[in-house]
Amino acid sequence: MGLFRWAGMGAAAGPMDRWLLAAVLLLALWGLLMVYSSSSAMGIVSHGGNDLFYLENQLAKGILGVALMLGLSRIDAQHYARRVPWIFWGLGLAALLLLLIPQGPGVEVRGTRRWLSIGGVLVQPAEFARVAMIVCLAAAVATRRGELRTWRGLALPLGIVFATAGLIAVQPHLSMAALTALSGLLLLFLAGGRPWKLGLAGGGAALLAFLVKRGYQGTRIDIFLEGLRGDPTYQVHQSILGIGSGGLTGMGLGRGMQKHFFLPDPHTDFILSIVGEELGLLGLLLLSSLTALIILRIFVIGRRSGVVFGELVAYGVGLQFLLAFLLHTAVCVGWAPTTGVPYPLMSFGGSALLASLTAIGIVLAVSRRSPGVRRPSYMGRLLMDEPTLGRSRS
Repeated sequence: MGLFRWAGMGAAAGPMDRWLLAAVLLLALWGLLMVYSSSSAMGIVSHGGNDLFYLENQLAKGILGVALMLGLSRIDAQHYARRVPWIFWGLGLAALLLLLIPQGPGVEVRGTRRWLSIGGVLVQPAEFARVAMIVCLAAAVATRRGELRTWRGLALPLGIVFATAGLIAVQPHLSMAALTALSGLLLLFLAGGRPWKLGLAGGGAALLAFLVKRGYQGTRIDIFLEGLRGDPTYQVHQSILGIGSGGLTGMGLGRGMQKHFFLPDPHTDFILSIVGEELGLLGLLLLSSLTALIILRIFVIGRRSGVVFGELVAYGVGLQFLLAFLLHTAVCVGWAPTTGVPYPLMSFGGSALLASLTAIGIVLAVSRRSPGVRRPSYMGRLLMDEPTLGRSRS
């Protein structure tokens, strides 16, 4: 409580959005079920016959994440924008910088240095840094009403976006960096930034990333292009085969074959394929509907928020969930190169799960604040073609 007082935080007054809370908990529980189904064979072979190894790991992170989510939801959203955003973002950047130190705490896995070893536990800073970017970006934009029309007004927000995305890209993790940058640029657009300026900045950053890309990303893109020419990669081929073999109702939970070392990373990068194989098209439609409900509720919370900062945070979190869902789905059906972006709240990965539940906790805090007198939101003014942040886009 003393830390909350120092940060200027108070308890949120109103009830949280129960639809969002219920949908998030349901998806997380479903995720635990699919993590066990997709990883049990790997646990038996790789971890001394323990088929529960990955489930136990994910369950522990899930319990911690839910506790963190509920704790964050009790903080009044209007107090989040004082000191915490910059501290949160600074810690995220510091963790990303630690990965660049030779012989430092960074751990290299499969040729990439994306994890920190903290007390023997692997943590992926990029997952937390992209959430911190949204919180910090919302705080910066909320104090710059009408200034996003100029390059000077965009300087700090763009700096926040590209500093975060750039440090993620050098791990290398180009797909996560692109997702981070795109969500930030879209949020700036919703907040009133001129599309051509944001497009120019984003295009310049993308060109720079392309020119200096490492062989790791180049290889993945080349493999993807080969797939488009009719020679799908082994991973994508097995993923599509699994989804296709599921038919309408699936082979049955736990009865899929692709997880038996035919499909690499079935519990992370391709968990959607396991859902399709075991639960069929109906399972995929149900999963997509539940995910869509979560994203929709996040945007509705932002639309109804009476706090500028809260509105922007909700839109930013919603955009990140939406982009991750679309990218993961595209990879599993062969429409995008293999990226390593997990399915939100479902794929195995403690850092991704904790970061997602942290973001949801902040959105729930926004939902608990009584808006008082309703005002048009940024999204509403955008859809009505009215100026956002009190200025014209022209």
